[in-house]
Amino acid sequence: MKNFLLSIILLQLFFLNSAASSENEARFSLGVGIYNFMKNGYSRCETAQGGCDPSSLGGVAPVEYKDDSLGYNIEYFGPKNFFKYIKPFVGFLGTSKNAIYSYFGLSGDLFFLKCKCLVVTPSLASGWYIDGDEIKLGHHIEFRSGGDITYKFKNNVRVGVGIFHISNASIGSSNPGAEQAIFKYQIPF
Repeated sequence: MKNFLLSIILLQLFFLNSAASSENEARFSLGVGIYNFMKNGYSRCETAQGGCDPSSLGGVAPVEYKDDSLGYNIEYFGPKNFFKYIKPFVGFLGTSKNAIYSYFGLSGDLFFLKCKCLVVTPSLASGWYIDGDEIKLGHHIEFRSGGDITYKFKNNVRVGVGIFHISNASIGSSNPGAEQAIFKYQIPF
């Protein structure tokens, strides 16, 4: 996965055309979709003590957690590009089971087709995660990787889907990770 993301970033830096530099407007993105669509997870505990480490629970093992939920997403992409193509953004992800994740990161646009209307936007972010009644990701600090595939209309409105993975990079007690598929509507301003 790391090699794939590095490849996307290198392609972005060396092979993007100059149309990307005209994209110096901020974007606001609204989205809704499925959180934990791959139904990962194993560390929801059924004890009153909290925590999911079996040794801290007197040997009580964690139980599987294989549910998905409704996810909603709000993001703001800034108007300034760094290194010509990389744009900062901030976002918020919430779920119908009270998990929340606020994050900030970097993204960049790759334009395809003759009309430059098919846009792939890989992104990397880090942020603060609170479990709620959702899958327990093992740490409050979580990292998000993935990207959007959108269609850009002539008025610069974009419609598409984003696929993302959230993980704590093994800095927590567990690291099941969670995936999201989010339908997005992005408006420039």
